[in-house]
Formats: sequence, structure tokens, C-alpha cells
Amino acid sequence: MEFLLALLVLLLYAKVFGELLHHIGFSPIIGEVAAGILLGPALLGLVTTSDAIYGVAMLGLVVLMLVTGMNSRFDLLMKVKFKAFMIAVSGVAVSFVLGFGVAYAWTQQLLPSLFVAAALSNTATEITVRVTERSRHRDVVVGAALIDDVLAVYILGILSTATIKQTLGQPLDFSVILWATLGIIAFFVLVGYLSRELIIKRNIMRNLWKFEARGIPLAFAICLALALAVIAQYIGLHAVIGAYMAGLFIGRLRERPTVTLQSRIRLNKMLDSITNSLQSILTPMFFVFVGLSFGINPATRELLSLGQVNVIVLLALIGAAFAGKLIGCGAGAAAVGYRKRDLAEIGTAMCARGSLELAVLQFGLLSGVVGSELFAVMVVTTLSTTLLTPVIFKYVSKT
Repeated sequence: MEFLLALLVLLLYAKVFGELLHHIGFSPIIGEVAAGILLGPALLGLVTTSDAIYGVAMLGLVVLMLVTGMNSRFDLLMKVKFKAFMIAVSGVAVSFVLGFGVAYAWTQQLLPSLFVAAALSNTATEITVRVTERSRHRDVVVGAALIDDVLAVYILGILSTATIKQTLGQPLDFSVILWATLGIIAFFVLVGYLSRELIIKRNIMRNLWKFEARGIPLAFAICLALALAVIAQYIGLHAVIGAYMAGLFIGRLRERPTVTLQSRIRLNKMLDSITNSLQSILTPMFFVFVGLSFGINPATRELLSLGQVNVIVLLALIGAAFAGKLIGCGAGAAAVGYRKRDLAEIGTAMCARGSLELAVLQFGLLSGVVGSELFAVMVVTTLSTTLLTPVIFKYVSKT
């Protein structure tokens, strides 16, 4: 009963706070994380983490990554592939370097600094889509954000392998990165091949649509996400990579050369079902769990006083987060022909961080690589970019 009561309180506050933030034009993620911080040990101490809450949170993360993968539109990427690629890669590179530099100057540790760099290098696609809703640069920015997702999953795969090696007491060297890269490429190629054969050519979903009324296609998507998550974890990668690949697998229905309007409607209906029925309930539990973990050392369970947070480092990381995308994405946009105000719009639209970044940080915290103080600073940094990006973009797009 304690678990059910905790679940009730967490979900209720997460939805209320999330909807309030959504109503005033910001991402619900901010409210959901804030609910966890408020109710958790960092402030009121009404709810603490448990294995049961952790299990629900991780299921929410799997669903989140499944939806992210299904929303990765390869047909959209093909339209703006070169411009989007240049903007994405330059933004990731500069953000990674700046984030790593600030974190390493503070911690003097390699692996924690790499987690910070990975979190700052990505762009929150879900927020970018909303921010650029009426922008003339929407297609190229969203395409760049999707490429960011792929690069972030790749970096996370390397970090998960490096973390396992460190846990086993094995040194981190180039061979670890090489084998992790080969493993990720092999996994992507295998899933890509199977999805082409089963989804594009043979359309196995056609048989599942017959049982649509009983929710079989939805159950298939969840089972596939869980299966690939288990396989990814088994071969030494993070489970979210498998869940993301499951989303890409199913999303390739859009690439069928003879795809019908009915098939598109069914695919969008299934995506809506996952989003509304599962993600709206399970995913907030992941972000609440991030808030519950705020300021707590997972190894000692000691609580970090908020007064101990290094404000100078926090401001430096927020500065690095915005500068990385403004400079990096701006340079990439300039290289492919954009000029003046366009550079500021594109760079600002790519500044928001969100769900995947928090997943990277949470993995680092639970692995014992990212300390409680660094985790707290990075959560505030992530939420700051999520909160400030829409405001700054409105100003930049009007000037």
C-alpha cells in the first residue's frame, strides 16, 4: 500500500505540475521533474525512491525512447539531409567540447566529464518541434535534432560500455571505444536489415492490423521495445538504445513505396495510442524519478544540501550549453548558406535539452560515475535550457 500511495502522489503531482507548465507555454518535463524534487528528499521528503518506483520509471523511459524512435522521420531527413547533418554535427562537436572542458576543469575526472559532454551535446527534439512550429526553418532544424538523437544514442552506447569496463576494473582505452562502436554499428545494421525485410518488403504489420481493436499492434510495439532493450543490455549497451531502435523499426512503415493512406492513418493512430495511453502515464514517472534522485548520492544515500551546489560551475555549464549550439549550429548553418538572423534562429532553436539528456545523466548517477553534486548541477542546467529556449527563440525570431 505504501508503494500505491507513493505512486498516486507522484503521478498526481507530476501531471498537475506538468499541465501547469504546458498551459503557460513550457515543456511539461520541467513540472514533472520539479514535482519529484519537491516531494523527494531534496525538499519535503514525503516520498523516497524504491525498487518498485525505479521499475516503473525505467518502463516509462523505455516507452519514451520507443516513441522517440517512431517519431524519427527518415523521409524528412532525406529532404534536408546535408544541411541538417552539417548543423547537427557542428553543434554536437562544439557542445561536446565546451561541456567536457567545463566539467573536466571542475572534476578532473574523465568519465563523469564525458557524461556531461554527452548530455550537453544533444538537442531535445520534442521541444524543438514545438518551438519551431511556425518557423520557416522548421524542417532543417527538426532534421538536425533527429540526427542529434542518433548521435546521442551512439555516444550513450560508448559510455555504457566504458562504464561497464570501469566497474569491472578494466582500463578505458581506444580499444573500448572501437569495440563499442563496432557493436553499435552491428546492432543498427542488423535491426535496419530486419526492419527493411519485415516492415518495408513483407509488411508484417498488415497481419497485426486485423487485431487492432484488441490492441495487438500496440502490444507488439511494447514487446519489441522490451526485447531489443534486453538484447542491447545483454551485449553491453544501454537498454534505451534497444528501445529507440524498436521505434525506428516500426517507424519504417513510412518508407514503404506503396504505403496507403490507411496504413499511415493506422501508424499515426498507434503512435497516438502509445503517446496518450502509455507515455502520458509512464513517462512522467521517469522524470519524477529524476527529481527524486536530485541531490542524493546513490551509493551512500546521503543528501546533498542545495547550498552546496557550485553556482559558478552551474552558470558555466548553462553558458556552455547555449554557446555550444549557438556557435556550433550557427557555424554549420553558415557553411551551408544561411546568413545573419537565420543563424541566430537555428542556433537558438537547437539549445533546448530534455528527455534523452536526463536519461544519460540518470544512467551516470545510478552507475556511480556521476556524483550527486554534478548530477544536481546538470539537472538544473538541463531544465534551464528547456525553460529559456522558447523565450529566447521568440525574441530572436522577431528581431
